[in-house]
Amino acid sequence: MNIFRTWTFKWWEISLLKICLLSLGIILGLYFYDYLIGLMWLWWVLFIITTIYFLPKVFKKEPTI
Repeated sequence: MNIFRTWTFKWWEISLLKICLLSLGIILGLYFYDYLIGLMWLWWVLFIITTIYFLPKVFKKEPTI
């Protein structure tokens, strides 16, 4: 059994996978609400750091060839 084989998905299969993972995140967030709300500062820090990282990449003008 080779678990490291190459996978190829269509765009709609990836969207289903994203919906599945989003649903799992919502379910786990509701289930562990009391624990996760105590870590709200961590979620805000992660959000701010990733936003600071990606904003320059989004608005950076790439040189055209």
